[in-house]
Amino acid sequence: MSNCLYLSISSLFLFFPIFVYIYNERTDIYETALVLLLLSNLGLSFTFWTISVENSLLHFYDGLFAKISYILFSIYILFIKPLEYEIKLFALVLLCLITTLFYYSNHYSKQTWCSNHHLMCHSLFHFLVSIGCSIAFI
Repeated sequence: MSNCLYLSISSLFLFFPIFVYIYNERTDIYETALVLLLLSNLGLSFTFWTISVENSLLHFYDGLFAKISYILFSIYILFIKPLEYEIKLFALVLLCLITTLFYYSNHYSKQTWCSNHHLMCHSLFHFLVSIGCSIAFI
């Protein structure tokens, strides 16, 4: 199995916030739009990491949709969704950790594509993103 296939498997962590959304049975228009965006992210990420051709068109769209999601989920959680202060603070800490992991994932991938360091940082990134996105649906 190619090392990058581990990242396609870790992409499946994105199912967790989708299950949280379904479990809550809310019909909030913002959350519905976010879960649809998350489904797009899941499909793009899983497909990209299964094929894992660096700098491909699929790589571009995976990154583009991930950045759009990062921005929209952050705005929704921090500024729109009514949450307790402690939960918003936790979300902010997660956003900082996610940004740091993305930075190091990118750093290591430029050195060696799908190296162990790249895989570890990006797998943790996927895991923390799934937790962060779940906050939007609690």
